[in-house]
Amino acid sequence: MPDAHRKRVGAFIKKRRLELGMSQGDICRLLNYKSRNSISNLEIGIEGLPAKRIYAWADLLQVPRDDFFQFVVGERDSLEAGGGPRLHDRFGKDLSQYEQELVLCYRRLPVKYQRRLLQQLDEYLILARQSARRTSRS
Repeated sequence: MPDAHRKRVGAFIKKRRLELGMSQGDICRLLNYKSRNSISNLEIGIEGLPAKRIYAWADLLQVPRDDFFQFVVGERDSLEAGGGPRLHDRFGKDLSQYEQELVLCYRRLPVKYQRRLLQQLDEYLILARQSARRTSRS
């Protein structure tokens, strides 16, 4: 029988996944699980979250890594997902809600489409630089 803490962690994962509009299949694909049954077992508390995957889960669920780690290992009894932005850029600045949605949508894409999107982004950056140069010359 699952212990109470695993059930709390599982309930949090399920609630947060649903808040983010993600399916168990999305989680499987994004975190490379083999079946939705693995996700279901985590959510109902039959299985615990492997320590090596805690940070990946925290990023996916858009919660602070350290807080989520402490919650999963039992150093905290609860964790709240609400509040402000959870994702940050490479300089530590909070992303806006819109930027977070873009990141989440990007993560849902199959790898081949992620690559295509990044190629298109490079093209747009080149066009933006060219446009900025033309504007500064005027």
